[in-house]
Amino acid sequence: MRVLVLVLVFVGGDFLNAQIVELSGGTSSLYQSQGGTVSIRNGTYTTSVGAGTVGGQFYGGAQLVKATERARYTLGIDNIPFNLPTDIFDSGHYLTGVGAGVTTKVDDANLYAFAGATSNTFNSPFFNGARTATPAGILFVTGKVAPQWTGSAHVIVARQVTALYSMEWNSGGGTQVAFSGGMGSYQPYAAASLSINRQRIDLKAAYYESGSQFRRADVQTPISSEPARENILLTVRPTPYLTLTAGRQNYLTPVYESQNNLRSTVNQGSASLQVVGVAMSAMLFQSTYDGRSDVAMVYSASRDVTPRVHVGASYLVSRPEGSNSTDELISTVQETLSPRWVLSQSVNTSNGQNTFGFGGSFLSNLATLSADYQTYYVPARVESPFEQALILNAQIHLFGKLALNGGTFVAADGQLLYTAEAEGAVSRQQGMETAAYQHYSMGGMMVRGRVLDLSGQPVMGAALLVDQLSVYTDSDGYFYVRERKPRTHPLTVLVDQFLNGGSYRVVSAPAEATSSASEDQTVMTVVVEKTPRGRS
Repeated sequence: MRVLVLVLVFVGGDFLNAQIVELSGGTSSLYQSQGGTVSIRNGTYTTSVGAGTVGGQFYGGAQLVKATERARYTLGIDNIPFNLPTDIFDSGHYLTGVGAGVTTKVDDANLYAFAGATSNTFNSPFFNGARTATPAGILFVTGKVAPQWTGSAHVIVARQVTALYSMEWNSGGGTQVAFSGGMGSYQPYAAASLSINRQRIDLKAAYYESGSQFRRADVQTPISSEPARENILLTVRPTPYLTLTAGRQNYLTPVYESQNNLRSTVNQGSASLQVVGVAMSAMLFQSTYDGRSDVAMVYSASRDVTPRVHVGASYLVSRPEGSNSTDELISTVQETLSPRWVLSQSVNTSNGQNTFGFGGSFLSNLATLSADYQTYYVPARVESPFEQALILNAQIHLFGKLALNGGTFVAADGQLLYTAEAEGAVSRQQGMETAAYQHYSMGGMMVRGRVLDLSGQPVMGAALLVDQLSVYTDSDGYFYVRERKPRTHPLTVLVDQFLNGGSYRVVSAPAEATSSASEDQTVMTVVVEKTPRGRS
């Protein structure tokens, strides 16, 4: 790995006279990491070198990417999307390799080939850290076999072979049926899925069966949960004012440095209603985690008292198996003082005691700042699953090209953790710096997208992989990628690397992202949902 880093640094040095240099770095208690990355872009080339520490150990990595009219070549660390058409509940699967890869098109089929070694990655949004695991050859092929049918094959030849084959039927009118089967790391796997999207009803249903030690690739990390057995999510909108949701999800989560998987189940139901300006909702969660179970209920109501004052109340109930029940009443008042300033106050009543919280937000071209108390449901903490925490988010723009991002969040065990990041870019054109670096150096083609939650609110700090480029959303949920020529790239949502630390799953996301001229640009939309660890 060290030799490869030196080679790519040397190659990158050949075109330092005309390029964009991007620098990013940060620190996070969630990922237990600190580090940074230097990226150099010049025409069709991109070179990046990153280094830092994860859990107190030093890691580094490098990557060289060259794009041509017919193919895209990668040398070094290669983040490889690995999604099956039956992944309708989670399209954030990927693996990492160290070696040489090529993405191209043969007739009507998209092909990805790789030779090198699979790699254990170490979760850090600030740099690519990897450690080679075992030699591997990879071949992924996807193509049309009929007007409405698409076939795919995912083969990994390594110490433990993976060979998964899929067929997908798409009606073009909102109905999709898919089948997948084969083996992953020498463990059997079969899946069937149905997805229906209509104006008044959305249905996702799938059944997954696999060996107890199934993994898509023979690597310890990234640890990615796999759906198991029956999974269903039904959303019904009988009127514009009423929404009903019911679902059941089963997961197998690999245990790090072990061949074992941990099984968890979440049953959920909810109803939301708008009546005379009052938004009301009721949610029920029944979760089983590591053999322990809990039943939780959330009742809430809110409304605008005046155009500037919004009030709300939530009643939280938890009934853990074998432990004492808990009840909490949370009342909030939010005041909009101006388009830039919003203040909020909250009162938490539990066991006869009151806790007061204060927060607010500020928005300007220079900075976006927010601080407010939020309540999270943490199923891993069965005895006391509700956690109220002060959540801070900040994005500050300095000198036009330097951005500082930071925030706090609640981890899976209820701890309050943080992430902080800085990123900037310097451009040179014929030896002169220019502020219009995006237009002149990177070209007029753009991939533009937005990440939203189920309520339509933007998700800041969402992590995505556009081909081999990692991008994060801004405070409005947008992400951008510029390039010289229009191209189509695979798109992967990295749900395990969101900067805000929330626990998410992908509701809907396009499999590909296509760049086009700015005047022709349409904004693709990615919808994610917080899992039961999320905000209640």
